[in-house]
Amino acid sequence: MAKKRVRGALKSIHRRNWIYYWIYPYVGMFFFHYYGKVEVKGKKNIPRKAPVIFAPNHQNALMDALIVLYSAPGDVVFLARADIFNKRLLAYFMNSLKILPVFRQRDGASELSKNEDIFDISVDLLKRKHNMCIMPEGNHGHQRKLRTIVKGIFRIAFKAQEESGAEPFVKIVPVGIDIGDYVKQNTTLYINYGKPIEISEFWEQYQENTARGINAVKTRLGDELSPLMIDIQDDKHYEGIYIIKGVYNETMRTTLGIGGWKLSQRFQADKEIISRLEALTEKGTEEEKSGLDALSELAEQYKSAVEKLKVRDWVVRDRGYSFIRTVWRFFWLMLSFPLFLYGFVNNAIPYLVPVRLAKRIKDRQFRSSVKMGLGVLVTFPVMHGIQILLVSIFTGPGWIWVAYGASLFLMGKVALAWYIAMKKTIRGGMFRRKLAYRNPEAWNLVELRSRIIQDTWKLIG
Repeated sequence: MAKKRVRGALKSIHRRNWIYYWIYPYVGMFFFHYYGKVEVKGKKNIPRKAPVIFAPNHQNALMDALIVLYSAPGDVVFLARADIFNKRLLAYFMNSLKILPVFRQRDGASELSKNEDIFDISVDLLKRKHNMCIMPEGNHGHQRKLRTIVKGIFRIAFKAQEESGAEPFVKIVPVGIDIGDYVKQNTTLYINYGKPIEISEFWEQYQENTARGINAVKTRLGDELSPLMIDIQDDKHYEGIYIIKGVYNETMRTTLGIGGWKLSQRFQADKEIISRLEALTEKGTEEEKSGLDALSELAEQYKSAVEKLKVRDWVVRDRGYSFIRTVWRFFWLMLSFPLFLYGFVNNAIPYLVPVRLAKRIKDRQFRSSVKMGLGVLVTFPVMHGIQILLVSIFTGPGWIWVAYGASLFLMGKVALAWYIAMKKTIRGGMFRRKLAYRNPEAWNLVELRSRIIQDTWKLIG
């Protein structure tokens, strides 16, 4: 059982306290609005009457945990690195959010023994049929690939399975998370829940040989999680393959007969591109391998050229916006400018402060977590509260400040959408203008992109 010497090892972690009752629904109202397009697949795979350990790929710090929390049914208990729990007040806050500490090698050998207390609490939770989320990779990484899976998740799962033995009880549900951009707001989010893995299926093997049983379910989890996420294992061509999948996605969807623009459809095409390109590394002829080397290098040249010209791939793909389309878009942007101005003036400070502070963090994967946490829990409620108070003081009827308060979040979203549309209009119009004036850098981008599509077609169809 948990000992007092381990700060944050709260046995009643499954119970909601007043902080959770307040924060959970409040953050839930805004969380998915941080993203633009969101798609969840496979929720029917989640067992409802058995203890579940969610096992997502981990690439975006706290946001990965929140994604599971707000897309899965019921409450979920998480494990997080123990150094966050060093301060008593912070430990209480983390426990209030149903988060337990877990110690790592870097914390020191003497600290690792404290994990036994955390594992005991985790096992007790699962026996009570509460759900947990444990990042099987241990920590987050910036590359879109499945990294080495650590064994802690399986130790907990098998220990909780002891009383049931070979009878079905504890299940591990792999979760694939694919985020369009780790830092930027309004990006895409695709969540893919896989089929549950029954720990009971490995029980006899575990009883015969503990290490072999753990390794067997570890291999199974890796095999089940990889198809649910973007998993580029080819280190040599990693950057090139990542760029190619974005450029070639539309062509691959046409090849596969996939219509529409759903995130799941784009994901399916991405996986097929990655699979075919990585197959060349393993089984391709020398000519095909040389072709992949050249294609990967071409893709990296394209990325550098895109960044130099400060455009996006879609701009090059569409060759920007025509003059008429640019004028038409500017017309509507000018008509809607008052809406943007209202939304910007009332949301600029609470929005920009977290953005500026997040830029100071070296680890890019933490920036969206900082922006989300500071914005939702501090800057927006504080600034909006002050603004509503001032409006209520200096206006007459109560309905005015109520309507004003209700408009703040919505108009903030409108302002952000307007700003994004303005940037796209400027980029699209300027790029088409450069093409019209035969700008060599712009035409080089068009040609590079065309070559990538042609060469990829020759290699993988």
